[in-house]
Amino acid sequence: MSINSYAIVAIVMIAMTAVPVSAQTATTEAEAKAAEAKAASNKAKRENLKSATAGTAKGYTGSAADGSAAAASHKNMPRTAPDSASKQAAMKSATAGTAKGYTGAAADASAKAAADKSPRPNLPKPQAGTPELNKVVP
Repeated sequence: MSINSYAIVAIVMIAMTAVPVSAQTATTEAEAKAAEAKAASNKAKRENLKSATAGTAKGYTGSAADGSAAAASHKNMPRTAPDSASKQAAMKSATAGTAKGYTGAAADASAKAAADKSPRPNLPKPQAGTPELNKVVP
């Protein structure tokens, strides 16, 4: 090989390595940005999962123990529940509307209508040549 061929080979080698290096730099920058975005996404997912499962950290036994302690602190406190008669009165007033049922309510309405003795309004009589006079009654 001559010196010119060595120079050409060297120039080609430099050109071949120069293009991938600049492309490689751009690729590594893009990969770095993608890696940063993926890391941020994974961190957000971990924090979201941690906040969603924070209430289950104690587990069943720990929650039961807390509930038991709260109940024990109220064990000997006086109760303010109403007496039996007022409970019955409240229940009776709450269910008073359903005691009669449909038939009883219909009977009451019928009795009220029968007891109504108010005069009925007079209906206007149709005049000759009006459409009301030409109606056929089945």
